[in-house]
Amino acid sequence: MVLRGSGPSWTQKGVAGMSLRRLFLLLLSSLVLLGFAAISPVAALAAAKGTDHPLRGTSTGTLMASLVTGAATSSFTGHLCPLGAITGGDVVTFTVTGPTTFTYTGTDTLVAANGNEVFSTLTGSGTFTSSTTTQSTQVNTITGGTGRYAGASGTFTETISSVVVSVTATSETTDNAATFNGQISYQA
Repeated sequence: MVLRGSGPSWTQKGVAGMSLRRLFLLLLSSLVLLGFAAISPVAALAAAKGTDHPLRGTSTGTLMASLVTGAATSSFTGHLCPLGAITGGDVVTFTVTGPTTFTYTGTDTLVAANGNEVFSTLTGSGTFTSSTTTQSTQVNTITGGTGRYAGASGTFTETISSVVVSVTATSETTDNAATFNGQISYQA
């Protein structure tokens, strides 16, 4: 059937009593909207990054910090959905910002149960809740990974409780417990 501006074929009743003209306009509008969706930045971003997955779980570990430079490294183990059992570590630099406050920046590597890695940059801030305990919040921005997580993106927040277990003239060691909450996007 050829649709033209006039004539019986243009005004005949189509699906469920809808005029063919109205059906044609509805289909044309849908195609235009799909075309815009296919070229929009949001659609391109989702296609390039993959499928979004909640990232949730817990970890425990140890952090060793230099009291001279503020440089620190940590190692931890835990479980994160969808990564499974994890190991990992941070490399950060702390800055004391007040009598009871601090900030830090650095990088993080999570190693999933299958050996694939997730990389992120991080920023955090915290409070000394006593002379031997701190509470901090850390925001990680996922920058990629290996294997299944190559090209991964997303963000997650860690809420961290720390307890000092030893102090020397130049270093401090803490035990840490963290809760993760966020999102990771990767090709499934």
